[in-house]
Amino acid sequence: MFEDLLKLEAEQRGMPGLTYLLVEHPLGGIRPDAVRAKAHAAVDALEAALLGNR
Repeated sequence: MFEDLLKLEAEQRGMPGLTYLLVEHPLGGIRPDAVRAKAHAAVDALEAALLGNR
């Protein structure tokens, strides 16, 4: 759902090829260790995108 909105907004703003990073949800209402795991996964994905390994 959020990814579809992101793609639509990017296209409407003239950036159809925008690179983006999705963070797995939910973040609220889960244990801190689960939030950390999702954050680490997001950082790993960001690193891969920045280094061109995506």
